Amino acid sequence: MTTLLSLENLNYGYIDGSKRRVILDDLSYDFKAGTFYTILGPSGSGKTTLLSLMGALEKTQGGTIRFDGKSLDDIGYSTYRRNHQAIVFQQFNLIPYLNAHQNVLNVMHITENDLPEDKSGTAMKLLERFGIVESKAKRPVSTLSGGEQQRVAIARALATNVKLILADEPTGNLDTATQKEIVRIFKSLADTHGVCVIIVTHSDEVAKTSDVQLRLKDGKLIEQSKGATYAG
Repeated sequence: MTTLLSLENLNYGYIDGSKRRVILDDLSYDFKAGTFYTILGPSGSGKTTLLSLMGALEKTQGGTIRFDGKSLDDIGYSTYRRNHQAIVFQQFNLIPYLNAHQNVLNVMHITENDLPEDKSGTAMKLLERFGIVESKAKRPVSTLSGGEQQRVAIARALATNVKLILADEPTGNLDTATQKEIVRIFKSLADTHGVCVIIVTHSDEVAKTSDVQLRLKDGKLIEQSKGATYAG
């Protein structure tokens, strides 16, 4: 599989009192297309910081991030966020005064990627693919359950036809059954649709379902295992 996202000698830290705390220490790793990754690590290890750097929400303090062979500096941070990657947050980050259909359609009007001419119909089909039928899609998104809102967030992430999805504890607020359902969706995106999916999680159970388990330790990404299958 081809490399989609490359991290090259990333460094990041901050001042804590009189000392500088190192979060990332010359971290390097290549993420492949069509692969489902999970990143584990204790609180404070830097998992969310790393995800923010990969999503271009923050800039590195050293090193280079490349998407499809080009550095984010050359692509442009705004262009990268708009056209190449999407982030799924634990708290969904949906626009509460819009319905589910409008939340998905909104990002389709922002991207510069090639999309079907019938954006409205495409958005609805995408929602239905994830179990959000039209009657629910037209309701205020805030009235949907947590699992339904997370499915809307995933549909929104896919709506711009990106090949990289980043997720920060996407199952953290969900019950076990819904968690398994969301994990199946992420696995399908990687296995069937060639998307590179990278999830930060505290859950060993979620990590066991991924193709590659990584652990962030002492500022480095350590590969723990490969080839997991989902038995839920």
